[in-house]
Amino acid sequence: MLFNKGRTVFISGSAYEYGSFGDLGKPFVKDLTKTLLKNNFRIISGYGLGVGSSVVESALDEVYLRKKESISDHLHVYPFPSSPRPGDIKDCYREDMISQAGVVIFIFGNKLEDISIREADGMMKEFEIARSHKAKLIPVGASGYIAERLWLEVLLHYDEYFDTREKFELYEQLGTPYTRPERLIDLIIQIAK
Repeated sequence: MLFNKGRTVFISGSAYEYGSFGDLGKPFVKDLTKTLLKNNFRIISGYGLGVGSSVVESALDEVYLRKKESISDHLHVYPFPSSPRPGDIKDCYREDMISQAGVVIFIFGNKLEDISIREADGMMKEFEIARSHKAKLIPVGASGYIAERLWLEVLLHYDEYFDTREKFELYEQLGTPYTRPERLIDLIIQIAK
């Protein structure tokens, strides 16, 4: 089956904790996944900590229970190896995943390292790869962490990322703290289409 790159979404995210989302973090990821699939997007996931399992669970429910179709037509998962790998292998792996997507959504972006919560630097690499492939970049600033930094970068340099200001107000709202998750999902879909 041939896929439309513009309708293929890579979800970039990791979450050891969900910040201001708290207990709504996992349901947000699940609802986002279901809504993307209902709007006929194909999803690619790197199976990031705290995000990937929710993407897969939600996709399985949506595809098998509602669409009654093959999961491989709707979801591709590229889990990162658990054992250490050289950086160039990880970079090639990221490049392969992201090059297939026309839309990249960035959520959360934190990890546990040396007993502290730290920003997930891999998300910054994914942002640069997505930008080099001219994907539509959708950082959800309200989710905090790296995603918030990326949202601010896009907002402050909006004209470098986009040809028109048609969706500028939608992007502004993606960073509003404590925006209801369902509203964020609606904004993401409006931008992605």
